[in-house]
Amino acid sequence: MKKEVTLVITVCLFLLAYVLDYFAGALKLQITNPLMFLNESFFKLYPMTYVAVIVRSVAIMLSVTLILSLMERQFFVKLGISAFLAFIAEIYAFQQLATGAKITPLLWTLAISYGGALLLIPIIFYIFAGIADFLIPQRKNVTHLSTDQLDNSSSILNP
Repeated sequence: MKKEVTLVITVCLFLLAYVLDYFAGALKLQITNPLMFLNESFFKLYPMTYVAVIVRSVAIMLSVTLILSLMERQFFVKLGISAFLAFIAEIYAFQQLATGAKITPLLWTLAISYGGALLLIPIIFYIFAGIADFLIPQRKNVTHLSTDQLDNSSSILNP
């Protein structure tokens, strides 16, 4: 149930970012690294675009964690995948902005960069969850009954 709710929230965040981009209009910004956009002057000039990038970044982070949630209790594998994706997202964004390449639009490049930075939140969680899972292994809640107890038990099926 939680995964379905997360999926709906993620899709709604992507749609909200699209709607905000539509109303904000196209921008021609000259940014050479993703950190320049976090300046207060950009927020004052382009508040809807700023919010759209942040919303899209959260949606990217949620979509990665949603996909990784399909793997059960493999926290260190999730940690490695998340760290790799965060690193790739950051170097991709810096490369795109530094060279002026137009593989993805500027706002998507910024959202990918900030989404990669937001992956630090699940990375920290995976570190602690992996350590806790390693130190405190999961016990199976299975009760073992002896054959005497099985023979003497009465139930509807076994009178």
